[in-house]
Amino acid sequence: LQHLANRTRMHEEEDMPSVKTVNAGLDFIDHYHDKDDWFLQIECFDPHEPFYVPDKYRRLYDCCDEKYAFNYPAYSFVEGKYSEEDIQSLRKEYCALLSMCDAELGKVLDVFDRYNLWEDTMLIVNTDHGFFLGEHDYIGKNSPPMYDEVIHIPLFIHDPRFHHDGERRNAVAQSVDLVPTIMNYFHIEPFEDIDGKDLSVVIEKDEKIHEQVL
Repeated sequence: LQHLANRTRMHEEEDMPSVKTVNAGLDFIDHYHDKDDWFLQIECFDPHEPFYVPDKYRRLYDCCDEKYAFNYPAYSFVEGKYSEEDIQSLRKEYCALLSMCDAELGKVLDVFDRYNLWEDTMLIVNTDHGFFLGEHDYIGKNSPPMYDEVIHIPLFIHDPRFHHDGERRNAVAQSVDLVPTIMNYFHIEPFEDIDGKDLSVVIEKDEKIHEQVL
């Protein structure tokens, strides 16, 4: 019911929360791109259920009529509840939302081009967790064991101090490593009991910083 209430405020793509969030971030960069020592986090929340997006993205994946869209799944086991057609429909809706997120990220990359921020600005793109879309007989997350679909998450870092864009690293990393990485970039000493490890040595030479992670 709350989702349906929210949708009454979304008449155009520009009304969608993730789009408004990215646009607010771009506005910040427009104002402060020529300043030093600024930090901006653009937290879109998407891709996240409900997988609700404008039809122009849904048409990319031949999704069904919007009024029949399977885009707000309950966390549950698949067997005995959903058919293969249901799962394929759900995956299409997810792909449509992912394409909108991709377009919004493209705006951020474009503004990096416009102001040549690649020369002196770190850019980190990552997420908090993945999502089961029928894999391992489950929809959602938080159902152990923690398979790769949930815990092996995207992480892209542009660090202007090094010239390794487009390269892949094999060292194991965790989300908690982002804190000391950002602190190091801003020349801030890490606090004593910090759990994460600075990723700069991983970026520079793929140096191992964790023996293992749990």
